[in-house]
Amino acid sequence: MNPDYLDRIQLALDYMEQNLKTDIHMRELSDAAGYSESYYGDLFRKATGLPVRQYLVRRRLAHAIWEISSGRKMLDAALEYGFDTYAGFYRAFCREYGCSPSEYLKSRHPVRPYRIDLKQEEKILLMKKGVQGLLAHWGMEQETIGEIYYEGSGRVSESDFLIGEDHILKISAMPGGLKRHAHISQALVESGLHIPMPVPAKDGNLVVRDGNIFCMLCRKVPGVRLNSGKLLGRGGETEAARFGELIGKLHLALGGLDPDFCQENTLYDSVRTWAMKEVRKRGNLPLSFVVEYERNFGRIYEKLPKQIIHRNMNLSYVFLEEGRMTGITDFELSEYCIRLFDPCYAATGILSENFTDEAECISKWLPLYRGILRGYDGAVHLTEEERNALPYVVLSIQLICTAYFSRRMKYRELAGINERMLMRLLENKEALCFEAI
Repeated sequence: MNPDYLDRIQLALDYMEQNLKTDIHMRELSDAAGYSESYYGDLFRKATGLPVRQYLVRRRLAHAIWEISSGRKMLDAALEYGFDTYAGFYRAFCREYGCSPSEYLKSRHPVRPYRIDLKQEEKILLMKKGVQGLLAHWGMEQETIGEIYYEGSGRVSESDFLIGEDHILKISAMPGGLKRHAHISQALVESGLHIPMPVPAKDGNLVVRDGNIFCMLCRKVPGVRLNSGKLLGRGGETEAARFGELIGKLHLALGGLDPDFCQENTLYDSVRTWAMKEVRKRGNLPLSFVVEYERNFGRIYEKLPKQIIHRNMNLSYVFLEEGRMTGITDFELSEYCIRLFDPCYAATGILSENFTDEAECISKWLPLYRGILRGYDGAVHLTEEERNALPYVVLSIQLICTAYFSRRMKYRELAGINERMLMRLLENKEALCFEAI
């Protein structure tokens, strides 16, 4: 889309966000942009994936349910966000979320809606009617559509939808990640792990283009998703070791794939030339650590084993069946990188989802960190260089997360959490060493 058009649509989004509690008409938006209503409506839909009216309803519902979760009365929130009656709010909410507001709040943890920035937004905005249209490519438009809910973080996926009881629809603005997922899933069919296998569309393609949307239908992995909060709460070091072993088994299978299929992640250079500088702007990173990092990690980085990795190894992507960890999903972000990234990312992900500023938070987490690394070592056998690199890989991940989140308004809260995590991990750097495991 022409950048000028995108800027005009962004102005409309910002205006709507600031005026959700007032009447907003298509005519005032199109006049402000200098277009006819029909042409403006077409541009808006191409940029956001939704018609203007549906976009407004979605944003009002998101703000209303967040205020309700924070203690606001349902009727007051409904009326303030432009619904004439509570019944109207209720019907709109059920159409959008597939359940009543009360049912939603029993199992979800709404967060404050973030400002949509079209130049940073990586997801396609779709309502269920749009998802039904995509399902027509598989002849499954009559199937029920549900949300994918991650218990550990309390978030709802913006790019995956549960279709019926046995399938997941993945959508994206770009085809690369979906094609990567399809390629890796097919390559891992003999691995012994449950992998979300793509289903060919009626035209035989695994990745389908529908306008400006790319989508892929996968078979649902059997079992239940793991919950990091429960694991941390009961000090599940043995389960953490099984998690680490599962990552190791996955790596043994991924190690045989052609590395040229995935983009290379140059972790050390990314931290040294970008993330470190971004975090230092925030004023809390000691110069002594910067010098130590470049001297020690820089010396051994090139000696660390590299291969295709999962890259987004969250516990919520792991499935449990009959008490055993048997499945892994979501290979869209897979990269060629040091293999140590995955187990360290898995460990820091558990901490990030459950982090508090209380001193015992780290002490409760460290046994899980050790368990993951011990299980991983048992499967793949860490090299001496990997053992020496452990604290630097953990801190590299935290530096990148802090830098990435701090540049995106919708992740402002996460940026603060990850920065505080980084400082706590720096204070406990010696406990991250392999000798401490």
